Amino acid sequence: MEINPKNPLSFEAFQSLLAKELMLPRESLTRDASLIDDLQVDSLAMVSMMLRFEEEGLFIPIEQAWEMETIDDVYQAYLEQVDQK
Repeated sequence: MEINPKNPLSFEAFQSLLAKELMLPRESLTRDASLIDDLQVDSLAMVSMMLRFEEEGLFIPIEQAWEMETIDDVYQAYLEQVDQK
């Protein structure tokens, strides 16, 4: 994942990168897809995703990570972090 604060990823690009990170089909990562109910993202996958974001210089507080319920929640958290850079 390459993060550029001046040019945030589109949802579609973010969706593709997240699909690769979570090892899920891209088309399953719709904005309203539930991380737990629809995609079966467990705590290990969530931590791995957050660590990947940190590698790219984006820090999403763990408290916020556990509150994210949908793919759109993850994307919005990403956009918030990019806006703060």
